[in-house]
This record gives sequence, C-alpha cells and structure tokens, in this order.
Amino acid sequence: MKIGLVGGTFDPIHRGHVLLGVVARQQFDLDEIWFLPAGQPYFKEGKKVSPAQDRLAMTKRALDGLAWARVCDIELRREGRTYTCETVEELRARYPEHEFSFIFGADCLDQLDSWREPERILAGARILAAGRGSGTDYDAMERKAAALMTRFGGQIRVMPFPALDVSSTLVRERMREGLDVSDLLPEAVAAYAERQGLYREVDHSSFTAVVFDMDGTLLDTEKLFIDAWEEAEGCVTPELEEALYAIIGVTRERSEEIIYERLGADYPYEERRIAVDEVFRRTRENGALPVKAGAAEILRTLWRKGYRLALASSTERELVIPELEAAGLLPYFDAVICGGDAARGKPAPDIFLKAAEALGTAPGRCLAVEDSRNGILSAHAAGMIPLMVPDLLPPDEEIAALAADICPDLPTAQTWIALHG
Repeated sequence: MKIGLVGGTFDPIHRGHVLLGVVARQQFDLDEIWFLPAGQPYFKEGKKVSPAQDRLAMTKRALDGLAWARVCDIELRREGRTYTCETVEELRARYPEHEFSFIFGADCLDQLDSWREPERILAGARILAAGRGSGTDYDAMERKAAALMTRFGGQIRVMPFPALDVSSTLVRERMREGLDVSDLLPEAVAAYAERQGLYREVDHSSFTAVVFDMDGTLLDTEKLFIDAWEEAEGCVTPELEEALYAIIGVTRERSEEIIYERLGADYPYEERRIAVDEVFRRTRENGALPVKAGAAEILRTLWRKGYRLALASSTERELVIPELEAAGLLPYFDAVICGGDAARGKPAPDIFLKAAEALGTAPGRCLAVEDSRNGILSAHAAGMIPLMVPDLLPPDEEIAALAADICPDLPTAQTWIALHG
C-alpha cells in the first residue's frame, strides 16, 4: 500500500493536520494516512509539551470515523530523542511491503538540511511538501526541492495546499484565554482538552476518567460462564452455586483457589474449566461474545466527551483484546489492564491502581463501573468512585454502602455520569 505519514507534536492536533492528510491522499492517490505523534522531538527540548498519553488520546479522537486514517505510536514507544530518519527506517523495516511518503509543511524545505541525516529520510520515504495557499511561491518551492534532491537524493514533491489560519500555538493561546476553538479543533479533541484541563487550569469537582470492568459489565459473559460450568457439572448444588458466584471478577488463579477451598481438594477443577473454555471458544468462533445493552453507546459518548477511558479486567490479556476487538469496543480505551498486569487480582486494588497509572489520572479522579462484589471492593480500595451496574447478583448492604450509586443497566449509568461528571 501507499502510505502517507503526517508527523507532529500534535499539542493539540487540529483541523489543519487532518486536512493535510485529506489533501495529500487525494493529490497523490495514497491508500492510507498514518498520523505519528512525536515522542521527544529534539527541537522541543526546553519547551513545555503535554504528556504523550494526552497527545495520543487527542490524535485518536481527531481521526474517529475516518476509515483511511490511523494512528501510529511508533515514536511514543521509543525512548529518548526522536528523529525522523530513525522513524522512517523503523517503519521500512516493519512494513517492507508499504511505500511511504512523509507529508510536511512548506517550511520543512528551509529546515531539512539542518535535520539529522536527511539523506536517510529521503532514502526511505518520498517527501510531500505542502504549500500555504494562493500566496505561496510554488516556483521557489520547486527550485528548493530540486536543490535538496541534488544534495541528498530521493524524491521531493510540492503539494498545493489551501491557506489555513490555524496552528497548535494559536489553539493553546485561545484555550488559555477561555475562547471558543470549535473552528480550529475536531469536536472530540476540544472536549478532551477541556475536560482534562490541558491548556488552562480547570477546577474539576469530579472525575475525569472512567474505568470499566469487562465481564458482566460490558460483555454479557458471566451468565454464559455459570451456565457452561453447571452444564459441565451435570447437576447443581447450593455449594457449587455459591462457589461459582464467589469467583466472579477474580483472576483465574484465585478462582482455582476458591473452588478448592469451597468444594474440596479433589474437585475436578481443571476438567470443568476446560469444558467452560470450550464453550467460550465455540461462542467466539460463531461471532462476538454477547455485548451488554448500551455498552458501545456509553463508551463512545464518554470517549467523545473527553473522558479518559480504561479497562480493568481480571481476564487474561490474550482473551481480553480479541474479545474487545470482536465486540468493536477496543478503540475507545486509552489503556487496557488485564489479569497478569497487576501483582494481585480483585478484590485487591492493584488492577484499578494500574489503570489509573496508565491513564495518568489520580485514582480519586476515576469513576469505576463494575458489576460484581469483588469489583466494587477493588475499586473502593483503590480510592476510586465505584458505580455499580449489577449483573447476576444484587449488592448486599456492605457493597451498596461502598458504591456511589447502583444503576440497573448501562444506559442508566450513562445518564448518571452525565449528571455527576
């Protein structure tokens, strides 16, 4: 495929950045445009730059709904200074089947000879240099491009581009002054920057992030789990039901311990677990696991309103990621924490604390949406604001007292968040 690359600090990403990708794709028949938030650009040293996780989150929101655009976080994953020549070479090594074009503003032609080893850039990617509207001297740009190609090799193409009175500096200045930026930023980017208080001090009286459990909260899997286990058992006893409800929301390792504690050391745990895993495997093969009513809507709404979103699940990562992908929910999460990522599972606070850390948000600024007793205990112990959406079991007095509220379903939870967020 022919891939266009739009790099930048994206602090914040604005409509001009997105339009740059639109125009380049049309003029040069590119298949996709990849947007690359910069890691630690050397030319920004000594300047205040928003945290990488915020710039990445805004970039994802800016591209929401654009089938031809994707976010590439290759520079954010690299430690130390980031240089374009290294980015190009890493991309070529990872994706040898693709043909890359780096899309820059017109000023890159005046600065290219001061960049680190520009010949390495041009050896791996064509450069598309965008003009600045009708007042641009395109003949001068062509002459400069020809001189640079003579000196460094490669290919540089000049790209006509409409004049836009927008820059990240202008956006930051207007936001600091409390002015409207709806004409400069995609709506979801503006909402995120405002809610997180990135460019001006905001007195948050409540939460700025929401952490969701998966099983029983977003995916209707806990009933499937119970039914599959009881079917494998062949008969149901009160002791078995109590044991199965006790392991809801805990890690696989802790589940095994609880089953043996309650049903005896000779209970055929592994045999039953294999049977249950087989039911889940068949269900996945036949399509996505059942999704709770309102799950996609609440995630999309919160995401577009600027909340940071994380998943905190006791389930193993190798199951969580494909299940979220199949359900179409994965793109809404800024962080995913799974069983194995934390030292202890629920009801210990570790998973929720890891989620808050990954979001860069204090636990007290996080709302935790959970369905189970163990999940509410875990969220409360982490210092988050627990909101319960019960699945199989209603809360007892202890859990009801710990939860900020009890909502019967996710649409009601969405309304609650709108009123209290």
